[in-house]
Amino acid sequence: MSISTQAPTGFRDFFGDEAMLRHETIEKIRRVYESFGFTHLETPALERLEILQGSGGGENEKLIFKVLKRGDKLREELAKIAESNDAARDSEAAIAEYGLRFDLTVPLSRIVSEYRGEILFPFKACHIGPVWRAERAQKGRFREFIQADADIVGSKSWGADVEVIQAGVSAVYATGASGFILKINHRAWLRAALLKEGVSEARHLDFLIALDKKDKLDVGHVRKELEGISGKSLSLAMEKILAGDLTLREAETLDEASGHELSQVIQTLSQLGLPLEDIVFDPSLARGLGYYTGCIFELRHATEGFSFGGGGRYDQLIGRFSKESLPAVGFSIGFDRLMLLLSAQKKDGILKNNSLFMPLFNQELLPAVLKIAKRLREQSIQVDVFPEAAKLKNQFKFADARHYRWALIVGEDELKSGLLKLKDMRSGAEETLDELAVAGRIKSL
Repeated sequence: MSISTQAPTGFRDFFGDEAMLRHETIEKIRRVYESFGFTHLETPALERLEILQGSGGGENEKLIFKVLKRGDKLREELAKIAESNDAARDSEAAIAEYGLRFDLTVPLSRIVSEYRGEILFPFKACHIGPVWRAERAQKGRFREFIQADADIVGSKSWGADVEVIQAGVSAVYATGASGFILKINHRAWLRAALLKEGVSEARHLDFLIALDKKDKLDVGHVRKELEGISGKSLSLAMEKILAGDLTLREAETLDEASGHELSQVIQTLSQLGLPLEDIVFDPSLARGLGYYTGCIFELRHATEGFSFGGGGRYDQLIGRFSKESLPAVGFSIGFDRLMLLLSAQKKDGILKNNSLFMPLFNQELLPAVLKIAKRLREQSIQVDVFPEAAKLKNQFKFADARHYRWALIVGEDELKSGLLKLKDMRSGAEETLDELAVAGRIKSL
């Protein structure tokens, strides 16, 4: 029986140009975050289940990839399950010990709690890495995907909200993508609206999760679900929220502080000259995660039905892991959705102008060619030496397929004279230069 070599559903392989483009795009995002003063953070893929569960992850907590206990621990639990007559026994919880992280915010909160005495606040951290959710795979939704987060921990100021939004939006636009709208809202006045609607605090998250489905499901379906949670028909104000028609001034009557804060955030972002198509107050924006406490935001695109990034303030999440809470706010870029938008650029501009291909005329020349390549790399030139003396036609076909800008011809005559031939793969033009001039010529463009 043959073994399937396809990646599991919702997981993907990347190689060649696609992998190169992903790497280049991540580096562009990383450089923008660094320019804002964010330091790098790394956390393990696995977290203890008690960390992931009950963290306010909403629906995502139902989508955790759980990891079994090992060895004797697993055998003991399986034996208990086999002997038990309790139909209500949660066998999955008994045999699982860890889970794959479903976002990067919960691991950040754990890190801050664990190393609080070693961290200087406000703590500005960027965290780029894969996360996992056991959901149905479809366009824009994968079971393994990369998030690129920027968070500020330890500041209550709405200025921190502005800065993470500015960093996230700047990073997205630095990748070459464009055409985004920033939607923004606030959890405080939403909570006030839910209390006025008669929704018990215990059902607030359920209501917000249902409201968050507005862009995925028919409005009538969402209304029915909201009415089921509240136990009555929606009020006129709630209908206006669902339709996105409530004004910021009307929201401010429900909670003056949050309405004023939203006005300041929107006004400041508008003054920064971000390349956004628009900054919009959206009263229906809910973001169905329980840990959000204040300002929430989402990056949307006119041509797509899903968000490309978002986040918000989560002032109470860190307190779940320690005696004292810390204010925090973060922006997360949905990297894989962003790559879908950038996919049309896969074949162009993947390798920089300083990329160089060196064919090999015969095997005896390899040591000399490698020495030249080494010296060029020391001058920040990307050099790819073909490893064997194949037909030149095939070597240049390889170079063309890899989109190299330059080819450096080093044969016996060139080595004797010290004059090398530099070929522009775009125009076909050739120049004769000594080795010292090669790097300067490439860097001049």
